[in-house]
Amino acid sequence: MVFKFTIDDVLNRYIPPNRLDRLPKIIGRFLGAHTPTPKDDYLIWLEIFISSFVGIALIEGVFKSHTVFTHHAAPLIFASYGATAILCFNSSSAPLAQPRNVLVGHFISAVIGLCIQKLFSLSEAGRANYWASGALSVAVSSVAMSIGNCIHPPAGASALLPSADYTVRAMGWWYLPAHLVSSCLILAVALITGNIIRKYPVYWWTPGPVGKPKPAPIEAPAPMHNKLSTLPIVKAESDGSWVEKTKEGVTFVPGLDSIQINSREVLVPAGLDLDELAIEWLDTFKIKLMESESSNDSAV
Repeated sequence: MVFKFTIDDVLNRYIPPNRLDRLPKIIGRFLGAHTPTPKDDYLIWLEIFISSFVGIALIEGVFKSHTVFTHHAAPLIFASYGATAILCFNSSSAPLAQPRNVLVGHFISAVIGLCIQKLFSLSEAGRANYWASGALSVAVSSVAMSIGNCIHPPAGASALLPSADYTVRAMGWWYLPAHLVSSCLILAVALITGNIIRKYPVYWWTPGPVGKPKPAPIEAPAPMHNKLSTLPIVKAESDGSWVEKTKEGVTFVPGLDSIQINSREVLVPAGLDLDELAIEWLDTFKIKLMESESSNDSAV
């Protein structure tokens, strides 16, 4: 779904353009600055298998080891990263799997989920209704990710975990840096394994234009003879009737009381006042009919 407003409407003018092509080739390749060639399916399946195994094992290995998170009841892995691995390694070209969506989506959802859970924890009634804080966390994070243009479906679990899992609640604010570390680790694996035979990411921030918008070029006024050429041309038929034809191919017929469109011509009443946009709109229907007839003929 394309929203009318996202945070990109405000931030994109301040984002610098992509300059990865200026990096050394070997570095740029593992940041997605290359064009992959088609590969056989079995090679892609092998890459998906290796990437998924290494990505999940790396996160588990870090949290299994003695780190700063060891003293803060960090679990072996947050379950939401299982779904993130599927997106990053199976659907690496999907917008939902790009680095911004993974990193920002998980972090925003984790912040919202943790803050709402802590608000519910302030009262005995709230602590007895963590089901409500979990539902509210997912709802708020869904809207926040939509506004931030960083939708990442597994991040819904990141918003839910502080309310649903008592071990995550025991982590407190350490839940947030643990998410940042997990996201960076799985993205690091995706950048290495995802750029051997395929390409990851497709973009880092947005596929749309970034930087300050360039001023629109000032168009010179059209020559007078061009304007005259768009006016109706009046000619007489052999039977003495008059018709008016325009440059766009729309025919104005005296006495006609309806608009008739087929694959060869467009007929409109002579007294109907049409601007260039309306004429172009009518001509579009004629083209669609021509394409439809061509496709039917080829099918036969």
